Amino acid sequence: MADRIPLYEVTNVIGTEVLDDVRDVIESGWLTLGEKTERFERGFSDAHDTAHGIAVNSCTSALYAALRALGIGANDTVVVPAMTFSATANVVRLLDADVVLADVDDNGNLDPDSLSRVLTTHDVDAVMPVHLYGLPCDMEPILDLADEHDAAVVEDCAHAPGATLDGRPVGSFGDAGCFSFYATKNMTTGEGGMVTTNDDTVAEKVRKLRNHHQTKSPDEKVDAWGYDVDGLGFNFRMSEITAALGVNQLEKLPDMNESRRAVARRYRDAVADIDGLRWVGTDTDDKTHVFHLFVVEVEDSYPYTRNELYDRLSEQDILTGVHYPSISKLTYYRDVDGEYEHAEALSDRILSLPMFPEMETATQQRVVEALQV
Repeated sequence: MADRIPLYEVTNVIGTEVLDDVRDVIESGWLTLGEKTERFERGFSDAHDTAHGIAVNSCTSALYAALRALGIGANDTVVVPAMTFSATANVVRLLDADVVLADVDDNGNLDPDSLSRVLTTHDVDAVMPVHLYGLPCDMEPILDLADEHDAAVVEDCAHAPGATLDGRPVGSFGDAGCFSFYATKNMTTGEGGMVTTNDDTVAEKVRKLRNHHQTKSPDEKVDAWGYDVDGLGFNFRMSEITAALGVNQLEKLPDMNESRRAVARRYRDAVADIDGLRWVGTDTDDKTHVFHLFVVEVEDSYPYTRNELYDRLSEQDILTGVHYPSISKLTYYRDVDGEYEHAEALSDRILSLPMFPEMETATQQRVVEALQV
């Protein structure tokens, strides 16, 4: 019986070489917001051409903190693309702000034309473009529209560490960028996130928010215990052990992303020859796609529906997924305002194929052959 092919494979992503770094942290006796975290933050911000990187415990925390640092709160309105993970919208409502959806293009990314219409009909305070699947959004028109309507821009880069647009890294275009280091992401620390920004004020606010809004960091309290709390904050801190993993993963990220692109090229070439399947993506010189996911659209001309194909692949021990149902289809967001017609139609037809850096050609061929019906 053939081995099961997972949607993600994380076994070999973190190597045993990181154990020495973890041991160093444990033996140091300093387990949070220390040297490893600072090193990770500097390395990540340098890699993404931003002045600041602020490490937190998840991308959800990063999104929340970035929006709050930009002043988003009750009675504000934030535009979220209709096709994204629910956390992108959830953080807006957790801030007592209103979510309005803008539709997506054929690649699943925020459609500037839909955004323009939404901005015309709503008083919007922030826009959250999501670089879905690892493909950068068309940031120039998004930034122009946001600037025209005096709206902040927070990039959701959960899928896209290392992705670039015109040679410029995602996370450096807006007022802030937010990254995920969840177990299945392009680089992982198990759990974790990062806020990138070129705005000194935003950076300082995020640093306070992640540490209960204390006026001193842990190391500053070593020699002088006194501190103040000048606002409401949270424990969004990243541990030193997590940061040690992050330093290791950041060094490996370029090679891991290149391996993903190699897997994606093989998929793309194969899918091009299968009637009724369309790769949900684009291959242009100005965008460096990092392929967190490889997603196909199951069109009407394919012999099976998306759900039928999902079941057939599962029967052959090939695991797939759906990323994502339109936000408008989720129970909590059934009353959401905005545009989402194309997102709803697309989300009924998309399927994520197994994708991981060390995917062997023979394993990938099993997936391709299962698609060739």
